[in-house]
Amino acid sequence: MLFDEPDLDILLEAYELLIDSYFDLLKKNIDIDSFLENNIRDILVKTAKTKKRKLYFYWGTEMIDIENDNCRIDIKLITPRSLEDDKIGIEIECKIINTGREYIDSLQTNNRKISPTNGIMSFIRGKYAIKMNIAGMIGFVKNNGIDDKIKKIKERIKKSKDIKTKQNLNFFPINKTFKYSYKSCHKRMHKLPEIDIYHLFLNFTSKK
Repeated sequence: MLFDEPDLDILLEAYELLIDSYFDLLKKNIDIDSFLENNIRDILVKTAKTKKRKLYFYWGTEMIDIENDNCRIDIKLITPRSLEDDKIGIEIECKIINTGREYIDSLQTNNRKISPTNGIMSFIRGKYAIKMNIAGMIGFVKNNGIDDKIKKIKERIKKSKDIKTKQNLNFFPINKTFKYSYKSCHKRMHKLPEIDIYHLFLNFTSKK
């Protein structure tokens, strides 16, 4: 299993920087109503890049995996290990949360089998983080009801027949002033290693 403690340390430091960047954006009172997912991600990462890091990694966005149908991961933390093998980079998927469905995706839609391309299922099926047992998800909330959205995500994970969950979203403290960070653990398809997913939910409605 290609994982060691420094990988998790790097992911959590990146999350601390992203949380700080999120608070910076709230202070600037930026109206993101018209922002698309990539716009929000880019401004967060751009701000995070200006902050001092303790650990050695680089920020990458829209990183292309040419061996996997040119799929793109939203954020990839590039480490010395991932320079040797790009399959062991730390990958983070971002989603704007409306109903919560888009954060998870499913193999079953309207009674027809589909190949999921979004959300948690991207990790479950090995589209992303194929050699890793840690990954990240960031949910952007642009309208009211963040607690209700997280509750619905938990319920959907619990009820899903496609996602075998060992631990549903449990609060995982990263920053003492930030209360929407979680960790979940899931079994994966295709004999891949189990995966721990670290979640951030960024609420951009707090200034409205």
